[in-house]
Amino acid sequence: MNLSEPIRRLARVAPDAVAIRRADDSAISYAVLDHAIDRMAVYAQRLGLCAGDTVGLPITGPDESIGLTLALALARIGVASAAPTVPRDHLRLRFDPGPNIEPGHVAFGPSWMASDPAPPDHNPVPIHRDDSAIFRIYASSGTTGSAKHVPVSHRVMAARIHGRWIAEGTWPSIRMIGISIGSNWGMESALRTLWVGGTIVLSNPAAAARAIARHGVTSICTSPFALRQLLDALPQGAGPFPSLEKIEVGGSTLPDALHRLATVRLTPHIVTTYGAAECGGIASARRDRLAARPGATGYIWPGVDIVAHDAAGTPLPPGQEGSLRMRGERIADAYLDPDIAGDERFHDGWFHSNDIGTVWPDGMLTLSGRANEVINAGGVKIHPEVIETALAAMPGIRDAAAFGVPDETGITRIWAAIVADTPIDDAALTAYCLRHLADIPMETIIQVAALPRNENGKPVRARLVEAALQMQRNG
Repeated sequence: MNLSEPIRRLARVAPDAVAIRRADDSAISYAVLDHAIDRMAVYAQRLGLCAGDTVGLPITGPDESIGLTLALALARIGVASAAPTVPRDHLRLRFDPGPNIEPGHVAFGPSWMASDPAPPDHNPVPIHRDDSAIFRIYASSGTTGSAKHVPVSHRVMAARIHGRWIAEGTWPSIRMIGISIGSNWGMESALRTLWVGGTIVLSNPAAAARAIARHGVTSICTSPFALRQLLDALPQGAGPFPSLEKIEVGGSTLPDALHRLATVRLTPHIVTTYGAAECGGIASARRDRLAARPGATGYIWPGVDIVAHDAAGTPLPPGQEGSLRMRGERIADAYLDPDIAGDERFHDGWFHSNDIGTVWPDGMLTLSGRANEVINAGGVKIHPEVIETALAAMPGIRDAAAFGVPDETGITRIWAAIVADTPIDDAALTAYCLRHLADIPMETIIQVAALPRNENGKPVRARLVEAALQMQRNG
């Protein structure tokens, strides 16, 4: 099945239903959306694009509906879209939202959207129905170095959407997407909404409260970082919202303090999801049901096998911690450049995630951290999440990331970057760390305006390490 096919059907059976509500409150119906997909597909064909080609396509900006529509148009004719970080030698051409674009790029914008449904004599663009065709190439998290790139086919993305429906048992009706639609989870959430005739609500944190109330938003897809932005922008006295039935949070760990604030200001029904570009979402649960188990991410979804194994690759019994590997129809089978990215991550039908965790007898999955993010400070090994959780609990700190930085002798030292409401006195910060991180040899804590994050909201520690090394060089 082609991922754009359900939208064509809905354009026929419910043409006037609202598919997308833009940030300016204007509406795009299913008939208009499907016609726009066909129009953009024709534009793409006139550029010489055909099934099997790959193009660069950022889905960003104040109106993500245009990039989303273009991605679906390309998919309709069997052309793959790719994250902006995919190397040029893999691409036929690059699209750019303009108006100031690089030489050789193709600009797209509002004029590409159809404003009216297709006329009666409109000939629909033939749909490319090879579901093994690549739909989009996503960037992996890239939190510790350069991002890897994951090709996801129509079949795999469809399996991810179906898997979430089965696991969650709910059908999004009016859904605000608080993360980039260009990310795997953002796109999955958008398609999951459109396939059932729901409405995607596009907004920004400053206008989110108004959009939730005005359009009766029933669910929100977001990351902890974006959720914090939304909460910070809520007007005094706004919320909770009667229409809001659920918030789904993924991308990184949801801090306890942020969870408590969101339950008071937005809705008590908050679900956390564990997943990655390589595998999509694979475990989830209501956040308030995870408190009893440190590191709990949720219950593993049907159709996914997850095994913890030791250093030799031997599977461990339930309840024992090890490296996690997983398999299932929603998991990709290779990176775009396997020789460069590390093809050993995909082996014998399994994806080896680099996550360290435990699969419990009741199906609960808990995480301890990522093997490649463990900080080894002179023999003291610590997962950065332990430090980040402690720092985020300090009043006045809204965001934190821990990382290892080699000193002039090559010994790794533990650093952290924090984002505070107002500058925090160094003495108060030191005293707090002595109480709550007494066993961890913290070297340096820097205060920054914002943490570098990828489109899923995860902190990019490699960029923090680069900044720290530059600080060391500058004395």
